[in-house]
Amino acid sequence: MKRWKKFTLRTKMITAFSTVVLLLITFICLLFYFTNVHEMKQQTQSLSGVISRQFNKTLELYIADIERLSTVIFTDTIIQDSLDNHHDIYNPHEHINIKNNIFPRLFNYGYPMHDVEKISIYTTNRIVYNYYKRGDLSIERAILKEDWEDTLGGLSKNEFMLLPTEEILLQNGTRKQVISLVKHIYQIPRRHYIGSMKIQVNIDSLNNLLVLNDHLELGDHIRVLIITEENDVIYDNNRELTGEKMRNFEFKEEMDNNSFGEVSWENNDYLYTFEKSNYTDWRTLILISDMFIVSEQKRIQSFIIYIGLLSTIIITFVSIWLSHTITEPLEKIMAKMTLVEKGKLKERMEITGNEEMDVLNRVYNKMLDSINRLIREVYESKLAEKDAKIIALQSQINPHFLYNTLNIMKSISRVKGVEEVAEISEALSDLFKYSMKHLREPVPLMNELEHVHNYMKIQNYRFGKRFKLQCSIDEELFVASLPKLTIQPIVENAVNHGLSDVKNGGLVELNGKKNGDILVITIKDNGKGMEKDKVEALKERLLSLTFKDKYDSEGSGIGLINIQERIQLLYGKTFGLRIESEQNFGTTITLEIPFVIYERRKELDGQ
Repeated sequence: MKRWKKFTLRTKMITAFSTVVLLLITFICLLFYFTNVHEMKQQTQSLSGVISRQFNKTLELYIADIERLSTVIFTDTIIQDSLDNHHDIYNPHEHINIKNNIFPRLFNYGYPMHDVEKISIYTTNRIVYNYYKRGDLSIERAILKEDWEDTLGGLSKNEFMLLPTEEILLQNGTRKQVISLVKHIYQIPRRHYIGSMKIQVNIDSLNNLLVLNDHLELGDHIRVLIITEENDVIYDNNRELTGEKMRNFEFKEEMDNNSFGEVSWENNDYLYTFEKSNYTDWRTLILISDMFIVSEQKRIQSFIIYIGLLSTIIITFVSIWLSHTITEPLEKIMAKMTLVEKGKLKERMEITGNEEMDVLNRVYNKMLDSINRLIREVYESKLAEKDAKIIALQSQINPHFLYNTLNIMKSISRVKGVEEVAEISEALSDLFKYSMKHLREPVPLMNELEHVHNYMKIQNYRFGKRFKLQCSIDEELFVASLPKLTIQPIVENAVNHGLSDVKNGGLVELNGKKNGDILVITIKDNGKGMEKDKVEALKERLLSLTFKDKYDSEGSGIGLINIQERIQLLYGKTFGLRIESEQNFGTTITLEIPFVIYERRKELDGQ
């Protein structure tokens, strides 16, 4: 401890700052590493589960499509008749007749299903009609009984069987691996057995069901297997075990239910996700190699090491620079403040025992007085400068000059015969005059409606016949008093937002009524409306207004929130705006204020 006190301030700062920051960065890096590795493992497991469920569900839907195809073939009347009547396939006439009847039917059903390689229909007298994808219909006699026929016979009439992957020889000489759906055919409506069918689907079609585009980072580390209860591999995305038995893999008891965990297979460790389909009785097994986790861990380790080295270098330089920046000025200040210390100063800070800080403490008290004085002088100077700028800006904007200019434009336009410009100038002049005068005073409803009509007149010249204003308010309500600029901003909001995408047929309805002692004004548009969550958010804002800041009526921010605040400041929180909106059906704003007759009748009559 004594040796530490003998160190200079610069040495203490470099040592303390570097040590604390490096320890903190080391702790954060370790915490980040272990947390990230754990989360990455969980995310990988979760991702595996998502892929498993998606693939399993998509496979079920795909098999359901094949089963629906079998039902369509099952119920075809021509195929039913052909199976119900035993034909002599060795009779050339009947042979051609069978082909002409059955081939078009199987072609129509099988052609849209691009993955169907072969459809076989077995009659009760052992005749087999084989339809090949984009090929022909061959007719032959089946000598040997298929292995699946007895098992299928023990099922109910509506059930089907899925056969493991096998390799078949097509008419063009190529070999394809296929999965097969087999089903008995029963005569309609008597429901007696008249034959069987076998639909064989290219196993490559399952590659299209397995979508890994969004998970390319898994790359070569993922293995997707579809396995039967007899351990026959229906599908292997690596194509190594498709059509073979699952080798050296022990299905544990916990795998009988949809589960996940860790497993060792063929000298490798994997994260597995297991899911069984109740529809196909097939089991989907997804294996993600531990190498993927290891590679991710190495990447995180490399990232942390680089960050740690970079942080160490930066901290070293920052420590040296910071200590030099602080101690060097202090040394200079000490020499200068020693001279100031000889003067008579009123001390305010106690001596701490630290030579450098004691000098600063003794000088600080006098500096504090000087700073306080300077602050007052600068503050007053800034206020005077600000007031001067405000006065200068206000003098630059002369509302009467602009208003008179618009009137001159209106007069010249009428003299020149440009009536549209004159009307726009007149409307804009009235709009400007109304917006500039007596913003804090209430106005009669008639004046506010005139302001709305002037605004819509300008918008109609701008947008043509895209939308119109429909006003339905009794004249007896025109004398009602309300805050200035209350209705027009809501109408403007309807035009700018609700009807912005409307090309024609837009409508803004303005209705008013007296409900007891309450004036109710509704502004409704048939525009695009708002989404439900946005409506609820806006309602919440309207209901939860707080008046922490005084409302500035001279400001330019006039919106729904602003109008709500003005109304509630004037009349209380029981009054204000209500909003109802439905997407693609428009928006309705309802304004409720007390019904009070405007008292300044002379102004009403003169306006």
